[in-house]
Amino acid sequence: MFDIDLTSAAMEVKRLKARIVALQVPEGLKKRSYQFASELENKAGAEVLVVAEPCFGACDVPSSLFDMVDAIVQIGHSPIPSLKFPKPLIFVPARSKVPLADQLKKSVGMIQEPVGVLATSQHLTELDEVIEGLESMGLKVRVGEGDSRISHAGEVLGCNYTAAMSVSKEVNSYLLIGSGTFHALGVHLATGKKVVVLDPNLEEPREIDQIKDKILRQRHAVIERAEKARVFGIVVGEKVGQRRLRRARELRRLVRWKKKDAALILMDKFEPEKLKYLGFDAYVSTACPRIAIDDVALFEKPLLTPQELEILLGVRKWENYTFDQMTEDEL
Repeated sequence: MFDIDLTSAAMEVKRLKARIVALQVPEGLKKRSYQFASELENKAGAEVLVVAEPCFGACDVPSSLFDMVDAIVQIGHSPIPSLKFPKPLIFVPARSKVPLADQLKKSVGMIQEPVGVLATSQHLTELDEVIEGLESMGLKVRVGEGDSRISHAGEVLGCNYTAAMSVSKEVNSYLLIGSGTFHALGVHLATGKKVVVLDPNLEEPREIDQIKDKILRQRHAVIERAEKARVFGIVVGEKVGQRRLRRARELRRLVRWKKKDAALILMDKFEPEKLKYLGFDAYVSTACPRIAIDDVALFEKPLLTPQELEILLGVRKWENYTFDQMTEDEL
């Protein structure tokens, strides 16, 4: 589905005179890891270490790598401008080869103009084509600028919807290019507007109503399970792009103000087994917002997002439920 060109990355590795390079590949492209590593070694003349751990974005860089390599090449994601790393990060875009023209035509009857056009990092290369297609059909289009965690206009991350929010008062609906439903649901919850998805893995555009109801029921159930909790473990991520210590401290003060108790927990990689025997009644993740949502079935104890903790403690209403976001002023 994707064209991956490592030429520019290899040139940058040479320019940096990097001898050892880490290669991070997203899950959907992991089977091509050998191909990528071999090509990079041949073109750059550097030794490549393939990182087996999952990589879900530019923030997902294991801190242990910085002591081992001279540079890191990451495929399929875009940079987060506000983040600074100890070693150079080189980003290689994944260019989708799946045409979206047919889906785009079918989506016209589902959206309301003006329409905000968005894309996940893997599909930013298709953004201009979709905008041109909509405008050629006479539709009014808006593309929003995000905060300093966003590198491209119209880009949404699983932890940041500011590009959508910046034009929410100017649009009546959104068209999102990306796979899955997480980003689309995040945009809907952040803006309250209709979201239609153009998914290259599918043949038809779709709305998110059914998956929205399912996920919100799951999250309501998790909050209910945590209602009797007296002691909360508030997890701080060790990764540079997920280290929200200030937010974690704010949540601990909130818990104690509500006559419960909490302690901070430091974790690099989220694994249910690590939390299983720590003795807390429930946990709150301030790291990647997708962990609590996507991996809900893996955790024995309730794992909440910061917003869900606020609902549980009565300082936020369920009607104001949103996905957790990481913004420029938090890291």
